Formats: sequence, C-alpha cells, structure tokens
Amino acid sequence: MGKMFCKELKPMRITEMVVSTADKKLEPQILPRVTADINTELKVLNVYRDAKKQTWLGFGSALTEAAAYCYAQLPEDKKKEVLRLFYSKEGLGYELGRMHIGSCDFATQEYAYTEPGDREMKTFDLGQDRKYVLPMVKDIVAAAPELFLFASPWSPPPWMKSNGSTRAGGELLDEWKTPWAEYVARYLESYAAEGVQIPAMTVQNEPWAAQTWESCRYTAEGEAELIRDHLGPVLDAHGIPMKFIIWDHNKERVYERARDTLRDPAVRERVWGIGFHWYSGDHFDALGLTHEAFPDKVLIETEYCLGMSRGGAKDGTMQYAREILGDMNNGMQAAVDWNLLLDQTGGPYHYRYTGCAAPIHVNTDTKELTLQPSYYGLAHFSKYIPKGSVRLATSSYDRDITITAFERPDGKIAVVAINEAQEEKSAFLRMSDHSAPLTLAPRSVATIVIEE
Repeated sequence: MGKMFCKELKPMRITEMVVSTADKKLEPQILPRVTADINTELKVLNVYRDAKKQTWLGFGSALTEAAAYCYAQLPEDKKKEVLRLFYSKEGLGYELGRMHIGSCDFATQEYAYTEPGDREMKTFDLGQDRKYVLPMVKDIVAAAPELFLFASPWSPPPWMKSNGSTRAGGELLDEWKTPWAEYVARYLESYAAEGVQIPAMTVQNEPWAAQTWESCRYTAEGEAELIRDHLGPVLDAHGIPMKFIIWDHNKERVYERARDTLRDPAVRERVWGIGFHWYSGDHFDALGLTHEAFPDKVLIETEYCLGMSRGGAKDGTMQYAREILGDMNNGMQAAVDWNLLLDQTGGPYHYRYTGCAAPIHVNTDTKELTLQPSYYGLAHFSKYIPKGSVRLATSSYDRDITITAFERPDGKIAVVAINEAQEEKSAFLRMSDHSAPLTLAPRSVATIVIEE
C-alpha cells in the first residue's frame, strides 16, 4: 500500500505594497495578511509560480535633442536630480535608451552629419549632436554604465532620397543605400570614440509613415534588403557587431511586417528584435501572435508617449500601466518611452507643437522639475521589475482587473494589478496554495512584492 503524502506549503509573505490612483502616487499600503489556502475559488488573482515566460530586459526613454536641450538648461544640482529620478534604484532604474541618427521631430532643428552629396563621408562629423545630445548622453552613461543603447534613423539626408526632402516620407534611393550604410557606420564609430557604445539599431523609425517631419518609407522587403545587402555587410566590414530591430512602428501591422521581413533566412538570422509603438491602439493580441510566430526575437516597445492620438497626460498613470502590462502579458521584453524630458510647453519641437508629454517636464524659466502621471505609471513596473526578471503566468477572475507577475533575480516576486473599473474591487492574490485579500481602489494600479 502506497504512502499518503501531504504537500508542504512554503511560507509566503508580502513585504511591500504601493498603490496609485488619480490623486495619489505610489502610496504605501498596510500589508495584507497571507494565509495557507487551498479552498478559495471566488475573486482569485492567480500567480503560477512554476509557469515561466519571457525574460525582462529593462525600461528606458529616448534621449532626444529636445530632452537634451531641456537638460542643458538646468543647473548642476537639478541635472543630478534628473539622473537620480531616472537611473538610480530609488528612481525608475532605467536600463535602456534610444538615440536618433540625425534629426528627428523632437530636435531643435533639421540637420545631417555630412555636407550635401558627400558619398565618401569625408565631411562626417557629429556636429549638432555635440551641442546638447552628446553631453547629456555622457552624463547618463556615467550614471548608468550598463545602459543598453539603440539608435533609430528618422530620415536619411535629403540628397539621398527620392523626394529630395527629409520630410513627407520618400524613399532611400538605390544608389545611396550603401553610402547610407557607411553614414550609419560613421555615426556608430563617432559615438564609440566618445565612449558611448550603441550595440543595436532599428532600420527606420515608423517606416510605414509619410510624416510632416523627418520620415522615410520602406516596404517589408525593403527593410530586409537594406539589412541583408547594405547595413549588414557594411557594418561587418567596419567590425561593428549589430543587433538589428525591424518595424519600429505601430502594433496593428506588427505581425505581418515581421512575417514578411523575416521570410528570408539570411535576414532572420541577422535580426535581433521587433520594435513596436502604441499610437494605433492596444492590439495586444497582435503582439501575442508575433511572439508565438517569432519566439526567438525580442519584442521591444521602442516608442510610446501621451499626446496626439493617445490623448492628454491627466490619466497617464493608468494609461501607461495598462499599456505596459498588456504588452508584458503578450511577450514584450523591453519598453522605451519617448522623450526623457520636455519643457513646460511639451517641446521643443522644430515643426509644430503637438502637446506631447514626457515623464518629467522642465520649466526652462524657473528650472523646476515636474513629475508627470506617466512617471508613476512607469514606476509601478520599473522600480520593481529589474533586468533579468522572468515573467510568471497569471490569471484574473474579472475583466476589469489585469495582472502580471515577475520573479526577480533576487528571488522576490513583483505583482502588478490594475483595476480599470470606476468602483472598488476585492480579490484574493493566490500563489503556491497561499492567498492574501486585496482591496483595489477604483481606477488604480497596485504593485505587491512577495517573498517565499
């Protein structure tokens, strides 16, 4: 006769819980009591301790010239405070950053790195980047030496394009594809010479758009060709290893673009990641489909911000938290917000004002820093889910409540729960045959840290 075994219940305790609502940010809570529990069925939020998913690579922001201009206006003590708020463990703990190759919409002016028509890069110089961008990036790299940077072009210089302009789309001319790759190589080498390593790049920011600002269009096949026949070989010749990221545009087409660009095995071998933006809506299922189809590729949210199609910043805590959580639960491994800093007007922006928001705004007159609601939406994740954390499977009893969970390198588990309802919700957070009662405030984000 076999022996009867009783499963040993590991002790579980909650060591921290913070909640944000519309008017309260990261407010510590009385810790709920954990009890051994094998019977609760109703109102359960499950964390499946043994069902592991993707590994997290980190959070970050774009280091645009607009951000760098705002940074340059600050006295030294305020610059140190910016670095602390973004890159320290007490702040957001950022681990990634996005650079722009040449000017972008959030630059102070339109610029390139060579004189017109220079096919041999004899006149190449970082030029305008040396005024604002390079000094800020050097300060950031000094504060966060492990920072992972990637770069994105908004447009090749106008003389390389079919429409003779950096604006309104256009295409890279065939005869300029290899010189353009050389241009990119010189950019990477120039930053490396300044002590700034950039190990990854997207082929093109928003390659499906013909914007009124810097933009350039590529088909899926065009992206593949540029990687296979130009960027890849030229960077190899320069001895520059590169992690290529494709698409770098909205989620409604992320699956098809990845599918079509990666059809060629030679291209698929070269591509490290698939980038996406949030401006066309949630499309979480499209992201999940892409993850299922290409599990070997990193899914990275390369840009998202409030303003334009995603409305204002007032409800930014909830908007950011909802986006990050939904993407995490569908395979995302990194998230990089748009501008690190903006001024009191949402700029500077060299074409027209759009009213975008950054996590921190700088009043360039008073030198005051204002943390926006999106800062706290990010903090619920970035302060508690560091690089190397592994997502755990979860489930929720209620469509108004979404949940994600990560096992951190220190062995602790960070759980983020969002209540999107206009009323308070009760729940039991359940893991490893233990549970804890939760009360989730209306329109709130909660982060809970668990130790076993």
